[in-house]
Amino acid sequence: MIGLDVARRALARQRRKRSFALCYHGVGETSIRVDPRFLRVSPRRLRTQIELLREAGYEFVTLSELVASKRGNGSSPPLPGLVALTFDDGYADNHDTLLPMLSEYGIPATIYVTTGLMGRPNPWLAPDSGMRMMTPEEVVACSQAGLEIGAHTLTHPDLSLVGPEGCRREVTGSREILRELTGTPVPSFAYPYFHLGPEAVSAVRDAGYASAVTGVGYGDYSPLTFERTAISGKDGLASFTLKLLGRYDPLLDSAPLRVARAATRSLRRRSWELLDHRG
Repeated sequence: MIGLDVARRALARQRRKRSFALCYHGVGETSIRVDPRFLRVSPRRLRTQIELLREAGYEFVTLSELVASKRGNGSSPPLPGLVALTFDDGYADNHDTLLPMLSEYGIPATIYVTTGLMGRPNPWLAPDSGMRMMTPEEVVACSQAGLEIGAHTLTHPDLSLVGPEGCRREVTGSREILRELTGTPVPSFAYPYFHLGPEAVSAVRDAGYASAVTGVGYGDYSPLTFERTAISGKDGLASFTLKLLGRYDPLLDSAPLRVARAATRSLRRRSWELLDHRG
């Protein structure tokens, strides 16, 4: 197990080497029934992660600021010691829970909004959960509070599958809606599912975005294919730290751990279901 002191020291050393963009979705208590993909991170865990990064000496910036710090062109990395918190899709809890927390800590973040889902039930959580996406008014409130608002398409399709015209429509249309809604520039874009192809990147470039983000394994440090580290509701202190150290995926893919995960999959699922029932 990794303790707080060990994690803090390890991340303080990592801070001198590189920066990060972290990809979240929702902020709220999670369960396998309501949130089977664990797209929500509990407020307690998010606070722990923010405080750990602060204590390790990281400076919090928007995604645009992180990309702007890049040393040189192309896939050169940004300056070390920075971290950008990003949140995809536009869950209502980004306004209700995340915004007050960020205001309390006095740190920025970037929220990527799927404009066609604004105000609708959250399609990734259980229908009976009552969870929804941010309304246009809540998006405006986040913008006015100083959060960076980025675009995340109109309807959240896999842009590697929709062709050039579909990419242009999704990429340009979402930006125009958000720019008119907030009255501010919309400098950044997030590829749904992290998926992209030449047509999607061309559409992003033609639309005039300064940056676009994907995920580890799908991009690099180039401004229009900037990679992020995905954080889920299952990430405790150990996995969060290992992800930032770049050791999580190699460990997960090791033969011994693959065997152990396969052997305990049913037990781990049953444990989550028991916790749901008790909750």
